[in-house]
Amino acid sequence: MKQQLDVLGRLASLRGSQVQQMLGRVNYQQNLCQRYRNNIIGLSRLLGFEVPLSTSLQRDNQQRYKVTLHKMVELQRKELGLAEQTLARIQGELLAAMRSEKIVSQFLDGKLAEWQAQLAQQEQKIQDGLAAQAWWRAQGA
Repeated sequence: MKQQLDVLGRLASLRGSQVQQMLGRVNYQQNLCQRYRNNIIGLSRLLGFEVPLSTSLQRDNQQRYKVTLHKMVELQRKELGLAEQTLARIQGELLAAMRSEKIVSQFLDGKLAEWQAQLAQQEQKIQDGLAAQAWWRAQGA
């Protein structure tokens, strides 16, 4: 029983570390999504920035600049979409890992309680045996 509990304890430890690893991945992915959102906001602000233009070269430069900014915003939006999909997938994996950890933890707790009950039974048998010996000795004297 002790060996089984040790194996279950190691399994629970592995599942716990897997959950911690998944939490780290979720946090990283959430931060990545937030960076993409911040990039989109920053680029959108740049798109709204206007300066007085006096020459056709300046107008042409600004037009190219805005086209480039629009492309960058669209790229960031696509990347954000992919990052959010990845985040949803990782969160699903995290939930599965947490369920698995909980199952092993509950099973381990049940086995530990069973083992403690067996130990208590053995202790009670020893106590009963000692009490019976003391009674027989008292009867014989």
